[in-house]
Amino acid sequence: MSIVEFFSADDVAWQQEAPCATADFDFIPDTETDAGAAEAEARWCRTCPVRTRCLAWAMLHGAEGYWGGTSTYQRAQLRRIRTRAKCPICQATALAYTDPHELCLACGASWIRDVREAPIAATPLPAAGAA
Repeated sequence: MSIVEFFSADDVAWQQEAPCATADFDFIPDTETDAGAAEAEARWCRTCPVRTRCLAWAMLHGAEGYWGGTSTYQRAQLRRIRTRAKCPICQATALAYTDPHELCLACGASWIRDVREAPIAATPLPAAGAA
């Protein structure tokens, strides 16, 4: 069973097991702060038996506030697609991007890669003068 199947917008029964359910703390403040996130994490989230479910639910539903020991900003960072692109020929990281082309500044190889997908480089174009 995937996590998307397990959690639905209507399935919030797990919240009753959370120590924050009866806490006198604003978990969905108008303005989130690092201090607020740290307090929520230290006082309630760190030892919470449903922390994983809480974080997954917040990630799946785009919840704002402090959920599963994270802030809205931290969850946005977790959702970002990260690529550590390297040249498929020489493994250099000095690349120039001209959508959708990439050019290795170290060896001159050029390829096309869809950055929304996993970093998979296409076969580089042959060097000039190669037959």
